[in-house]
Amino acid sequence: MTDPSVKWERRGHVALLTLNRSSALNAFDLDMMRAHRERLAEFADDDDLWVLVYTGEGRAFSAGVDVKGAAEFLEWDAQERLDLWVTPNSLGINKPSIAAVNGYAFGGGCELALGCDIRIAATDARFALTEVRLGAMPGGGGTQWLPRLLAAGDAYYMLLTGEAVDAEEALRMRLVQRVVPSEKLLATALDLAETICKNGQTAVRLVKESVQLGAGLPIRDALMLEQICFQRARSLAGPEIEERIRLFAEQRAKKSKSDDKS
Repeated sequence: MTDPSVKWERRGHVALLTLNRSSALNAFDLDMMRAHRERLAEFADDDDLWVLVYTGEGRAFSAGVDVKGAAEFLEWDAQERLDLWVTPNSLGINKPSIAAVNGYAFGGGCELALGCDIRIAATDARFALTEVRLGAMPGGGGTQWLPRLLAAGDAYYMLLTGEAVDAEEALRMRLVQRVVPSEKLLATALDLAETICKNGQTAVRLVKESVQLGAGLPIRDALMLEQICFQRARSLAGPEIEERIRLFAEQRAKKSKSDDKS
C-alpha cells in the first residue's frame, strides 16, 4: 500500500512529489523515508519521467527528520542512515530535480532541497540547519552540499550558527535561484520543468553527468570529461541534433523575412 505521506503524480514527463505529512510539518518518520526512497528509485528507472519536482503540503516544505517518529534512525550505523536518508543527488540520479520550497525547510528538509539541482523559493520560505543548536551536527548532507553551493563564509554562517535565512537572503547567497509569491510557486517550478523537458534529453542528462563528475576533478581532467560527454552526445543524439539545428535555422529565416517586411 502506498504511504500517504508521499503524494506522487505524473504530469507528462514530469514527476511531482509532494511531502504530505503537514500535521508534523512534513517531517520524515521511517515510513515516509522508505516511501520517499522508493519513489526516487521509480523516478530514476522510468525513462518516461524526465524531471522531478518536490513541494510540501501546508506550512512547510519539510522540518527534516521526525525525532519521535524515527528515534531509532538516529542510533543506526552510518551506512544504514546513508541508505535510507536520500536525495536525488545523493543517489546519483542523472535526471534534473527541482525543489519548490514553501515555508520551513529546516534540518533534513533543507538538506533535501540542497540535494536537488535547482531551488525555487516562495516568499515565505525559510532555510536553516539547526542541528548545532541541539549539540548535534547535520547528517543528511548539509556539511557537504552547502559549501559546494555557497561561498564558504555563507555556508559556515548557516552551519555554525543554526540561524534561519529568509527567501531573499537565500537568493542573495545563491542558495535558491528564484523567489516567487507563494501562490505562484508550484506553477513556476512546473513551468521550469516543462522548459527542461523541451530540450534534448540526452544532452540534459549528459550535462548533469558532466557537472557532477567534473566537480571532483582537476580542471584539465574536467575539461577532458566535458569533451568526452560532448562526443557521447553527438554519437547518441546525432539525428536529433541535426533536426533541431534544421528547425532552428528555419525559424530564424522566417523571423528574418518577417522583420524585413515590417
